[in-house]
Amino acid sequence: MRKKKTIKADGLQGLGIGVVNTNSKEFRCLQEKIKEESQRQSKKQILENQLLSLRFQMERYLRENPAIVKEVGAFLKEHVQVLGIKNKDFAEYIGYKESYLSALYAGKRKINIDLALKLGKIFNVDPTLWIHIQSKNELKKMEDENEKAYRKYSIDDLLKKAS
Repeated sequence: MRKKKTIKADGLQGLGIGVVNTNSKEFRCLQEKIKEESQRQSKKQILENQLLSLRFQMERYLRENPAIVKEVGAFLKEHVQVLGIKNKDFAEYIGYKESYLSALYAGKRKINIDLALKLGKIFNVDPTLWIHIQSKNELKKMEDENEKAYRKYSIDDLLKKAS
């Protein structure tokens, strides 16, 4: 006798996994409504949604511990691409040389407080988010490069040596 699946408000068997029938008439109707609504958006609304999506990606990157480090400049490059403007024009607007911007994209330069504040205003992203991504990456790189050296540090070891 097969066990019957129980669907609750918190998902399948309480696991938080919802069951959605993507072939149902209701689901296809919802998809159609979403498509219609998205086609009514102005270019500005579409741009705002794309930038919001990038901000969510940045926030998720901070929360998660990805195996691959994504430089803060890569996030910036995606923001500039969404705007559809030339790097030269963007660099000029923010008061930096295009070469500095290219080095930032490549991870060869670091974001500074001045730039984080400018990016915060332009893209409506908390300036600390730009700084936090960079700091997270620097910490991960340092820890990876010196893993053995940092392994020896612990509260127990400190207390043992201090007594």
